[in-house]
Amino acid sequence: MRAKSLDWLGPDLLVNSWSGSIEIGVTALDPSVLDFPSSATGLKGGSWVVSGCSVLRDGRSVLEEYGQDLDQLGEGDRVGVERTAAGELRLWVNGRDCGVAATGLPPRVWAVVDLYGKCTQITVLPPEPGFSPPTPIPTPPLEPLAPLEDSALAEQGTSADEDFAGMELSEVVSNTILSAYSGGLLNVNLSSPPAREGLGSSGAATSPILTSNDALLFHEKCGTLIKLSNNNKTAERRRPLDEFNNGVVMTNRPLRDNEMFEIRIDKLVDKWSGSIEIGVTTHNPNSLEYPATMTNLQSGTIMMSGCGILTNGKGTRREYCEFSLDELQEGDHIGLTRKSNSALHFFINGIDQGVATPLTPPVVYGVVDLYGMAVKVTIVHNNNHSDRLRRNNAILRALSPEGALRRAAPAQAEPERLLFHPNCGQKAAITHEGRTALRPHATDDFNHGVVLSSRALRDGEVFQVRIDKMVDKWAGSIEIGVTTHNPAYLQLPSTMTNLRSGTWMMTGNGVMHNGTTILDEYGHNLDRLKAGDTVGVVRREDGTLHFFVNGMTQGPAAWNVPPGVYAVVDLYGQAAQATIVDDVGAGGSDLRFHQLHGSNAVITNGGRTALRHNCRSEFNDAIVISNRALRDGELFEIVIQKMVDRWSGSIEAGVTAIRPEDLEFPNTMTDIDYDTWMLSGTAIMQDGNTMRNNYGCDLDALGTGARIGMMRTAKGDLHYFINGQDQGAACSGLPPGKGDCGFQPATLSPNHPGCQASDLPSLPQRCMR
Repeated sequence: MRAKSLDWLGPDLLVNSWSGSIEIGVTALDPSVLDFPSSATGLKGGSWVVSGCSVLRDGRSVLEEYGQDLDQLGEGDRVGVERTAAGELRLWVNGRDCGVAATGLPPRVWAVVDLYGKCTQITVLPPEPGFSPPTPIPTPPLEPLAPLEDSALAEQGTSADEDFAGMELSEVVSNTILSAYSGGLLNVNLSSPPAREGLGSSGAATSPILTSNDALLFHEKCGTLIKLSNNNKTAERRRPLDEFNNGVVMTNRPLRDNEMFEIRIDKLVDKWSGSIEIGVTTHNPNSLEYPATMTNLQSGTIMMSGCGILTNGKGTRREYCEFSLDELQEGDHIGLTRKSNSALHFFINGIDQGVATPLTPPVVYGVVDLYGMAVKVTIVHNNNHSDRLRRNNAILRALSPEGALRRAAPAQAEPERLLFHPNCGQKAAITHEGRTALRPHATDDFNHGVVLSSRALRDGEVFQVRIDKMVDKWAGSIEIGVTTHNPAYLQLPSTMTNLRSGTWMMTGNGVMHNGTTILDEYGHNLDRLKAGDTVGVVRREDGTLHFFVNGMTQGPAAWNVPPGVYAVVDLYGQAAQATIVDDVGAGGSDLRFHQLHGSNAVITNGGRTALRHNCRSEFNDAIVISNRALRDGELFEIVIQKMVDRWSGSIEAGVTAIRPEDLEFPNTMTDIDYDTWMLSGTAIMQDGNTMRNNYGCDLDALGTGARIGMMRTAKGDLHYFINGQDQGAACSGLPPGKGDCGFQPATLSPNHPGCQASDLPSLPQRCMR
């Protein structure tokens, strides 16, 4: 589009069987080389789209309540977009300027229209009077595409009208996107929703259409610290740095069957433990005496908290889904819906987490608890955005400026830190600010898990990932390599070994170039790796490619590899999740908690945090162990983040020579009678027997914020560290190889306080809950 060029479109035909309607905007992406997403809201790389009454940039909402709701337009209405000479985007509806929707647009953009949902046919209209074509901005020629002549447009419009009457409407929502430049129509692919029962012979809907009065809002009656704004669509907890609860809000009416209740997290604080909780309740907000937190309610309430489900305040599902609400960031979306079959589903950034409970009461209200870190949320009315986003771009934290600000110090210190690119395989997702990649439904799909680095590797720069999670269902496992293809423009294959150009991959114990094996029996077999193992790749200055397994080089794998290659990981088969590991020599550490643990323990935060569910009713079965053996002189340190006062005793810590895969986890580590050394209170225990009392520190006396570390020296001594201070040798004579750290957040006596432990560095101290 040229500056001050206006494209007018008229919706010709609408059907009312679908939610959502026409979307319109601009994109800097050249349609001649564009891999078209399923909807306009899936466009990235400089795209601004007006959808409903929201403005989205690269799929992220940047402006709510803008202009007129496009979902409410009818047949015969006119809608247009204009890029002004000042680089502003303006929306026009029926000749009325809706104001500035966005600023800072590049000088060369294409108009884009999505025939979504109810909108099935449009016509390009001549510009309104007063919009004479200005002097065009010089741009490179676009070949072989050229503007269509007016006669060609007329013929195309006529044939479209004639063909449409006899067209059998598609059974799916339209995937059509139109791209136009310089007044020319580039690509039209008309596909319309089906005519359904409820449409009369004239095409008019016989069923009522939802009006704005039916929209979900927050009820005026809410928690004592809640402030409502934005026509009761936004809720905010007052004094968030002083108070962490009394932030409950509910919907203004019960949810309908299959209706999505979705919110966006607008603001978080990094002070408290725990975060937003969401769910449903049978209690009418008019008559409810609001509790300090919804998990205190003992009837008619189902809540998602962390990664679990609580019914009437009691845990009914400990690990409901892959994602924890405590780890979500500003800009992330959470939704829920009660299906017509009574099943309750939760959604995180558009991804259905599955059935949370099969039996939900027929009349329930949506409820949000702005607890702990969660301060402000907004109801997202145009909830069809979740369905429009491609699954591979479901979580775009790497692109979120708000999310980056929450950890601004590392981002500023390392502006070019290696991350995963948000454009990933259809069955993959990117989390933890671009550091972690996963296949959320790894037991259902074995491929389409390709992820690439966000930038090209420098010569000699090692790209290394740690395998966080594996499944036992499939053959094959993780593959790693490099490619010359830029991830921003690559149409990702189902597996990288299908790519026939510019790609080198290590798969199993062989190396493939462009899908053809060039080395057999090259190195350690990647199919035999386990959770906690690491794999890496580096291109050296001489053009050789080397792979690493658990830090050990496997030797040169390829020669004459060009510079500027991107790292690529294929989460194939058994490999379900991997996290980028910084160079340990640069000050980082790859020590985490192992995925195998006691039955009451939960591992979150990418393996960095361990907690005990139901800590007021359960006091043991919460052993957690390090993901790998400790090296001589290596310190493994954790911080206690949360405690309860119900039990006596506290955390126990030590080392064991038993691999987690070979351990049948007992109630407590002091129940193990071989190859295990533990500190319990002030007592040093070996194989369950006390060998020394009155050691230099008392673990039972530690409180929230205390740090505990341990180290096996090269001489075989075991040392403990409290808040960085060496407590001296606890015992001697540990044989070489003793090294998997055993931490148990719950301990052996029925009178123990539970605690949540996290390996350092940690977030600031948080509240007890």
